[in-house]
Amino acid sequence: MDSHTVSACLHFDGFELDEADARLTCAYGPIPLAPKPFAVLCTLARSPHRLVTKNDLLNAVWGHRFVAHSVLKSAISEVRAALGDDPKQPRYIETISRRGYRFIATPLGMSSHVATVDRDDSGGAGHSALAALTALCRGDAAVANLIRAVAASLESEQLPLDDPGVKFVA
Repeated sequence: MDSHTVSACLHFDGFELDEADARLTCAYGPIPLAPKPFAVLCTLARSPHRLVTKNDLLNAVWGHRFVAHSVLKSAISEVRAALGDDPKQPRYIETISRRGYRFIATPLGMSSHVATVDRDDSGGAGHSALAALTALCRGDAAVANLIRAVAASLESEQLPLDDPGVKFVA
C-alpha cells in the first residue's frame, strides 16, 4: 500500500512558502528563517485571514512545553523582518492586541505536491487522481484536508476494480 505526503506551496505577493521543503523564497532567492519563526509563519499561513491565538501558536510550534509569550513575539518579529513587513502598517501579519495574530496576505495560488513513499505494485491509478484532486483545491485548505481524509479512508478500504456495484465515470 502507498502512503502519501501532501504538502502545499503558498504563493503571496512575490513570496513562495514551501512548508515541506522548509523554504521561504522570493524573486531574489531563498530567505533565511530559523525553524521556529518558519513554523510560526506556516501556522499562520494555513489559516489566512483568521485569528490564530497566542496560545494556539505556542501549542502548535512549541508543543505543550511552557514558553513565555515573549518567545512568540520574537518569532513574529523575525518573520516580519524576513518578509519586510511593518507591524504598524502590516501587509502580511496583523497583530490582534492581547489575542494573537492574523495572516492577512492574499494567497495568489497554492500548488500541491504529492510524494509517494513505500510504493508497491498494487497502486497506480489512484496516485494521479489524488494529485489532480489536490491541485484543484488551489488555496482552499479545508477542501485540501477533506480530499486527504477521503484519500486516506479509501486507501484503507481497497475497493476491488471488478466490483459490479462500483461504476467508474470518466
